[in-house]
Amino acid sequence: MSNSTRAFVGMQNKYDRVVLLVDMDCFFCQVEEKQQPEYQGKPLAVVQYNPWRGGGIIAVNYAARAKGVTRHMRGDEAKELCHDIILCQVPNIREKADTGKYRDAGKEVANVLQRFTNLLERASVDEAYLDITETVNQRVEQLQAGSFALKPQELINCHAVGYENIGDYVNKITNRFANPYVDDERYMLAYDPNDLPAVRQSDLRLLIGACIAGEVRAAVKAETGYECSAGIAHNKILAKLAAGMNKPNKQTILPLAEIPALFDQLPVGKIKGLGGKFGEMVCETLGVKFLGQVLKYSEKELHRKLDEKNGSWLHNIARGIDLEAVTPRFYSKSIGCCKKFPGRNNITGLKTLQHWLGELASEINDRLEKDFIENNRKAKQMVVQYVQDVDGQEVASSRSTPLNHCDQETLAKQALELIKTNTKTFLRAGSEAALNNAIKFLGISVGKFETASNAQNSLQTMFANQAAKKRRISVEDGVEKSSLPQKPKQTEEAKMKNFFENYLQAHKDEQNVKDNLETNANTAEINAKLVTEAEEPVVETRPPKGAAISPKKSFFEAYKRKLIDVTVAEESSDDKAAPTATPPEFKESFFASYLQQQKEVSKNVEQSNELTADTSDSSDMQGLAAELDEIESSITNLQQPDPDQPSTSKRKLEHDNSKELPASNDFTSTYAEYAQPELRADLISLVKCDECGAQIPDDVKALQTHRDHHYAQQLSRQLRVEQREEMQRSRLNDTTASFVSPTTKTAPAKKGKKVGGTATTTAPKPINSITKFLAPKQPLEPPPSCSSSPMEICAECKTYIKTVDMPEHLDFHMAKKLQRELNQLEVRTINTSANKKTTSPPTKKQLNSTLNSTGANNSITKFFTQSS
Repeated sequence: MSNSTRAFVGMQNKYDRVVLLVDMDCFFCQVEEKQQPEYQGKPLAVVQYNPWRGGGIIAVNYAARAKGVTRHMRGDEAKELCHDIILCQVPNIREKADTGKYRDAGKEVANVLQRFTNLLERASVDEAYLDITETVNQRVEQLQAGSFALKPQELINCHAVGYENIGDYVNKITNRFANPYVDDERYMLAYDPNDLPAVRQSDLRLLIGACIAGEVRAAVKAETGYECSAGIAHNKILAKLAAGMNKPNKQTILPLAEIPALFDQLPVGKIKGLGGKFGEMVCETLGVKFLGQVLKYSEKELHRKLDEKNGSWLHNIARGIDLEAVTPRFYSKSIGCCKKFPGRNNITGLKTLQHWLGELASEINDRLEKDFIENNRKAKQMVVQYVQDVDGQEVASSRSTPLNHCDQETLAKQALELIKTNTKTFLRAGSEAALNNAIKFLGISVGKFETASNAQNSLQTMFANQAAKKRRISVEDGVEKSSLPQKPKQTEEAKMKNFFENYLQAHKDEQNVKDNLETNANTAEINAKLVTEAEEPVVETRPPKGAAISPKKSFFEAYKRKLIDVTVAEESSDDKAAPTATPPEFKESFFASYLQQQKEVSKNVEQSNELTADTSDSSDMQGLAAELDEIESSITNLQQPDPDQPSTSKRKLEHDNSKELPASNDFTSTYAEYAQPELRADLISLVKCDECGAQIPDDVKALQTHRDHHYAQQLSRQLRVEQREEMQRSRLNDTTASFVSPTTKTAPAKKGKKVGGTATTTAPKPINSITKFLAPKQPLEPPPSCSSSPMEICAECKTYIKTVDMPEHLDFHMAKKLQRELNQLEVRTINTSANKKTTSPPTKKQLNSTLNSTGANNSITKFFTQSS
């Protein structure tokens, strides 16, 4: 609420008021405990939003606070501190938290508070200010007249700032009541002389206010079951400060004389209105930490350091003066909802933005409809708040617009237009669905309520009357239903029989009407015919087969006439006792079979009840069953579609479409942030890489990523080179350690036995040979698939090689042997040059000559044949 809409009292009345703040204790937790009584007395917390790490805690009861659990923790953190804590989840509607049940509970408490004073201002769901000045004045007059007395039991759980217990505070008031002017000398030094009458009565009025606060808290507990705390002071800020000093289920008085001592140790941020950026600016500008330190600045100095309005306000607050009046407000001044989109949940696509604006607008619309019925008011302004990510910086914006219609579509559309209009670049270049700046927070609120017109009042009354009428009718219907006897449930057989009987009766009535008409028209002719028939013998006349048949009146009448003819023919046959049967062509129908089964089942029941069905009705029912069976078959034949003709059935068309186009119920499938972006080369400027020549997008991130790739490759090559050098050095050290110096004599080689006239020498095997760890290789057999071509076994690797490939295979072994000899020569040369103690270091020319001579003796050309 802006200052222009606030009400203020005069400076001369600053100590005349008594203001009470009622603060519900852990209100959300109490609501959960009331709904679940088994939770009472146990550690409990209320969490909402995403389930990451147990959800965010928004309310903690005092049993959990004793274990170290606080608000803004995650649920998992709370369980680590308190293993038996109960976490109640806030209901989710439209993918966001729904606090409707807590708002309803707050209204329930406000209804109780409203009975004590008309000056009730609801500050939030669980807080309310009450100006009880008028009630206190009445109690003071009654106290002076002797009709009212303070009761000690009304001051239970009551505390006074600066006193060890409430009894000391009451004793001080009692002593001053006998001598009201005992402290005037001290008062004149601290207060204005014009305020002395109010200061003298201050403590007594606050004590009476504490009694009223006890009555209010007791009524709330009795009627709602919720516990609350209270603060009693002369203004709203002091009452708010006092309410939080002793909780839960307690109340605190803040006397005027104890304000200076309290403010000397009170941080600036503890005062309402100084807890945000403005409070930080005050501490930095004035160089203060506690509110009592502001007293050293005069009002003019505060005007100069801050501004006139804030300077005067801070000057009064430092002295415990707040002139803001309690504004009667039972209903909220605005209705709003919001949602955060942190991290990867940022809104980056237009479809996502439209979806969430629709969800928020839907909630606003539902709450507005409920508010209109309850409070008869309509909102005239909408405010959209959003936070965008602009070049890595969070930029918060708030825009408002007049509101004429409050339906969901209008709210969402106007909110989107506000964001579009007030964003410099709304969509990303080259895209129609991606936002240029991601949105991290989104909120919609409506306010500036106005009372609806008389026509709307009548409309509201009509809706209320209709709702009451529905409730009354539902109650009466329930009573009538319970009083009326319930009819037995009708069986399937009875239902079928009633259906046939009703059908036959309808056709009988129709036939009777037609017969009556014909009788009235031809009365004389019919009488003459009857006389003639009485004289002549009765002979059954049937039309010949070739005779023409009169036109049919209806399909059912012709069909029924056919059945009657068949029945008459059977009756005139020899077997007079045989029952009337269904024609042969209809014996296999569904209705005939069904009726035959039902007739056999009910035969015993009919005999026991001595009830016989009429033969004509039975025959009619059987005939009708056969007739309906033929109608059913004919309709089935008519409804069978032609396979060559295309079907126009809507259901079949939808089925075919569903096969071709798979349906997707996930709204995120069309969002820009979940779609694969289309790469358009004509919209991207490319540059050429200096190292590999590739075309790279002219973008800082793309260029840096490509350069990082080259750097990673260069680093990998460098690491491989260093690894090779390290391996060579280790191999060189091993060779140097095993190399024998020239001063030592080598043992002569042992001579072996002569084999075939030649002497062989056996070299000693190394002690730590790797061959002892290897298993002998099994001789290979030539593969069966290659048995057709001649193969030979290699003497070096003991593998089968094709004869035509053997020279090339032997050249491979020779090249490997040559490489090993060259490596050994290089190592031997380096070792010789490094040994400075035994031999002199060779010159460069000598080393080159040695290499050249060695290369000449062991030239690689000798392993290859020269072409002639």
